[in-house]
Amino acid sequence: MRLRHNKKRNTAFLYELLVKQFAVASLQQNKERATQIKEVLATFFKTGKPLAQELALFRTLYETNSVDGFTAMRLVQESYRAYQTLDHKTIFNEQTKLINWINKNIGQNCFETFMPNYKTMATISQIFGSETDVKQKVLLERKLIGSLMERPVERKKNEMQPIDNLVYRQVVQNFNKKYNSNLNESQRKIIESYVLSISDGGLQFQFRLNEEISRIKEAITIYKDSNSQVATRLGSVLELIESFKKTPLNEQILEKVLKLQALVEEITNNGDNN
Repeated sequence: MRLRHNKKRNTAFLYELLVKQFAVASLQQNKERATQIKEVLATFFKTGKPLAQELALFRTLYETNSVDGFTAMRLVQESYRAYQTLDHKTIFNEQTKLINWINKNIGQNCFETFMPNYKTMATISQIFGSETDVKQKVLLERKLIGSLMERPVERKKNEMQPIDNLVYRQVVQNFNKKYNSNLNESQRKIIESYVLSISDGGLQFQFRLNEEISRIKEAITIYKDSNSQVATRLGSVLELIESFKKTPLNEQILEKVLKLQALVEEITNNGDNN
């Protein structure tokens, strides 16, 4: 028997949904909506709040990987035990308030936002739920334990695909509209990294972006040293790149890196032609 799952009553889904909507609002430069979502996240998911307590249990299970079978089983057992101690009535009421806010301020369509790890979120919710019978609960726990034991590469293969097209399209459209150009391969990769990292706190984006910044710096330095006519101008560009180390990585930095990637492609092509 296939269990039905109400994603609107899944606290982890609500949280990840708001994080993605915040990213979309930021990329659209909708400061008002971005500020509203940020305040809502702070209100409902502040440490110690009922939804934050439930979210912590979800994240323990859907962010953990590469553990042995015994550890995976104990994590599921202890998370379930901890879940039983939560104030479920208050959680339900807080979810209702949050759902109403999303419906009113963002729109019901946003609940169709794609989540790569949605299946795992649904599995955890069903394990925690009181309506799941014993047989189904055991089967779901076995499935979740297997997920906890997977390595990151294996888990990524099993996640729902593709990446969130809503966010990806928005970044691409914004850049093409603003700079009247088509994205090259390196630009597409950095945007994909940004989109995929929204749900992991930006760790993947930070790693990929740091790598790309180093590549850009090296390419510009080499070109600068062999072209004295543009040395001064490129020196300013290198100073800009150095300033990234003192600035939190965000969509503004992403936009600057996209421009620098276009510059590197241009000077590389010029070098090849010469």
